[in-house]
Amino acid sequence: MYYFQIKYVIRWLGVPCFILMLGCAQLQVKDGILSPPHKNYTVNIPGQGWEMIKVGKDDIALWHKQYHAMIAFISSDIENKALSLEMLNSQLFIGMKNKKILLNESMLVDNQEAMHTILICEIDNHTLKIESYVIKFGNKVYDLVYWSPPDLFDYIRKDFENIIKTFKFSNL
Repeated sequence: MYYFQIKYVIRWLGVPCFILMLGCAQLQVKDGILSPPHKNYTVNIPGQGWEMIKVGKDDIALWHKQYHAMIAFISSDIENKALSLEMLNSQLFIGMKNKKILLNESMLVDNQEAMHTILICEIDNHTLKIESYVIKFGNKVYDLVYWSPPDLFDYIRKDFENIIKTFKFSNL
């Protein structure tokens, strides 16, 4: 059931992403390290079972079919520089229902302040467990997000933890 719902979302995003992809620069993955153009970061990509999906112009997501899991790397310009990290983190979860926050802490990712959150919520009548890191760096916000059905969440969570450990800003 989760598989079809997630695949529907991927299919829904797929057509516009494909159209955008035609005129965009290629994602740069070399020796398992992703370096999106104009995004100022590098990160190690897990191999086993993960399929890379380009989202938008330069952002990506990783899909794991066996565990119905997805990891997304999303960056965007911050229009209001006065927004706190807590506010940016809250914006990430708008539209999710029955949120139960399991963890919400401040920490460092590549020596930059980040909000680390784990929660369980409902999206389109499906329960998901989500882990995220929201990082404010310069005039951008970076959302690193992992989600899957709660009963499958821990099976490949280590892959997401390794991504966070290897996430590096290239303009430090």
